[in-house]
Amino acid sequence: MSRERARDFRSLWFGQSVSLLGDHVSLFTLPTVALLTLHASSLEVGALNAATTIAYPVLGLFVGVWLNRVRLLPAMIVCDVLRVVAFASLPVAAAAGRLTLAQLFVVAVFAGACSVVFDISYQSYVPTLLQGPALARGNSRMVASEAVAKFTGPGLGSGLLQFGGTVVGLSANALSYLASIGGMARIRAREAAPASSGREASAPDTTWRQIADGARFLWRHEFLRPLAISACLRNLAMSANRTVLLLLMYNALHLPAQTVGLVFTCGAAGSILGASLSGRVARRLGVGRTFLLTLTEGLIWLLAPLTLLVGAPAFVLMALMFVSSLWLPIWNAASLTLRQTVTGPELLRRVNATTRTVNLSSIPVGALLGGVAADLAGDARGGLVVVLIACTCGLTLVSAVQLLRSNIRGLRTYAIGPAAPDVA
Repeated sequence: MSRERARDFRSLWFGQSVSLLGDHVSLFTLPTVALLTLHASSLEVGALNAATTIAYPVLGLFVGVWLNRVRLLPAMIVCDVLRVVAFASLPVAAAAGRLTLAQLFVVAVFAGACSVVFDISYQSYVPTLLQGPALARGNSRMVASEAVAKFTGPGLGSGLLQFGGTVVGLSANALSYLASIGGMARIRAREAAPASSGREASAPDTTWRQIADGARFLWRHEFLRPLAISACLRNLAMSANRTVLLLLMYNALHLPAQTVGLVFTCGAAGSILGASLSGRVARRLGVGRTFLLTLTEGLIWLLAPLTLLVGAPAFVLMALMFVSSLWLPIWNAASLTLRQTVTGPELLRRVNATTRTVNLSSIPVGALLGGVAADLAGDARGGLVVVLIACTCGLTLVSAVQLLRSNIRGLRTYAIGPAAPDVA
């Protein structure tokens, strides 16, 4: 890897690290403001959590085709500019006393649509800067940055709301996107011309054919298909988990916002440890066994009834969040690197789009499922714990079946390029 490419990646990495911190502050402050300031119901909180990712099932597949016709870096910069404008509207409205739940929903949906374009672009752009072992290291670094953001975001969001009020708490994400724009503006690498462009490439039949090509490659691949289905089910489970958990802590356990922030901060601390171990675990256990081990993320919530048996349920939740959160960064780094190495550049944007659509479309469904189930259970502590276990552990077990039925458990190393995967 040349020094110029390394410098470009560091610029991209810095901007994204700051932006991810703002994202995770926002993931805490938006539902907290909705619940405590705007007095949203359980169902409305679940719907707000769902709104941030609802764009994936609607736009994801088409975005992958459209990105084949444009340069990725300018597309990412435009997305961040639009997100600055959207999130800056929230503190302005709050300062004027005009903030509404409807505005939170509009911003969440609009920013989510921008995130679809940005995320697919980013995952397809990094392999143009990094290749081989450097690509795996770069993915691990970005996963580590997200883990750090998860660690500091909830605590920072809690502190901003407590000491700065709603206006300050809602300002962080808009400022973080400015840092991301600055990092990308420093990149000097010349990006290759788009793979396809012009009127012919935008014809409806061509668009659907290109979507089908990406989906066909994913579906027929012996490793990418079970990984995508498993990730979809796990995201469904953990999205429901987070919605029910938030309602359990606020409405049943009556924990203050600072304590809730500490619970999520403990989870983020686990993510940091997991991110730091991701490469080591995959090398020592093999890639396939590592994927299976990450199922601990959901199964650990079988211990949730301990919150009913001890006098300090917050400490139980902190421990469960720490252990559960160890595994997602390990999964993310391994699955992204595998996908980037087995997919050629002509299909990578569409395969990334298909994978992200399959994986993330279940998140809004899970958030709504959690909100509806929690609404039926009411504010009773025992009922919410039962819902938490049923949503999280039940769906995680179904996800495990997808991996166990495939050959992925025998995968020892990443399959590089078109070569046959290394299977035991």
